[in-house]
Amino acid sequence: MYISMRNLTLLIGTAFLATNLSATKLNYTPANPDKYPYPSTAKNKQGLETNVDGAIIRKNVIKVKEVYKSQISGKNHNFGKKASKEIIKAWNTDVRPDGKGLPNGQMSVEEGAQVFAAKCAVCHGDFGEGVDRFPVLAGGIGTLKLHPKTGGDPGPLKTIGSYAPYIAPFFWYIQTAMPLSAPKSLSDSQVYGILGYLLQLNEIKVNGAEIEDSTIIKRKFIKAVHLPNEKGFEYNNLRKPDTHNTRCMNNCIDKSKMVVMHIKTDATVVEPPFGKGRYYFGTNYSRTVEAKYPNHTQKLSKDDGIGKSIYENTCAGCHKSGVAGAPKFGNKADWAHVEKENMKTVFDHAINGFNAMPPKGGDTTLKDADVKDAVKYMLKNSK
Repeated sequence: MYISMRNLTLLIGTAFLATNLSATKLNYTPANPDKYPYPSTAKNKQGLETNVDGAIIRKNVIKVKEVYKSQISGKNHNFGKKASKEIIKAWNTDVRPDGKGLPNGQMSVEEGAQVFAAKCAVCHGDFGEGVDRFPVLAGGIGTLKLHPKTGGDPGPLKTIGSYAPYIAPFFWYIQTAMPLSAPKSLSDSQVYGILGYLLQLNEIKVNGAEIEDSTIIKRKFIKAVHLPNEKGFEYNNLRKPDTHNTRCMNNCIDKSKMVVMHIKTDATVVEPPFGKGRYYFGTNYSRTVEAKYPNHTQKLSKDDGIGKSIYENTCAGCHKSGVAGAPKFGNKADWAHVEKENMKTVFDHAINGFNAMPPKGGDTTLKDADVKDAVKYMLKNSK
């Protein structure tokens, strides 16, 4: 169940540390979008309603009596059909921070813990502590105040309990994308159970009461949850213009005074040319190292260079621990059946996906040849 806390800023605003809360009065992002602090329109000195750029909104100035239709008919063009209520309902699965959009369903926290153990613990640990590189989901409350001065000092730990402002959007994420090996396989009731268990792990109280194993989690309960960092995100006023120029409608530019700027350096020249090397976390492994760039890359073999790097940065998430039945790196028994397969088939599965294995390990930017090198590296080190 991979939850990226960073993605929440796209939905809710710009984060700031909890230490700033008491120092400055800030407009935090309300759970209900209808209560966002900045309106989309305003009124000028004459009392006329304007858009954010100052343009006056004129309503019902022209009464249209006739709508002109195109002479081109849509018949036999396969434009589709009008979406039914059932189709719209199937696609309309988003959940707002205030809980609008949550479906029916319910499950106890105890049952949710069992679902979590079966579907989520392999990546996130039995108690949300995280496995290998998968996210930690519990703990860290109070750590947002930490300001590490060195690499050895503890820093903020961002989890559902310490960092997330609202729990409701997690329903949408879990329901849509989790578990990693079988997204959209969880029922609405199971997602409620998982949310309840995560809230219990983070010791979140609802209406002053602790969450017990017998607590039933449903839509009404989730709407009543208030996380510790609910007011920790400042509302990003996207409607506020970056410039305040005077609107011009005619003869706005004096072309005689325009100066055309030219770039003196040709930015299209790249040394070395694109495609001659790839970077993985600061280390460059080149597939073809030409003589005129002898110092640009480390001269490593394909399997121990590109293959090893791709394994460590893309494949290790599943193959290091054997998540979702993935052959565990270094385990001879796990890879025995792979060695018996036709290599063409093995490469095809790695590139295009197979069962729980996503195409190219989830990184579709990789070249087919790079994926093959990663497979060779894993096979070589699992005999």
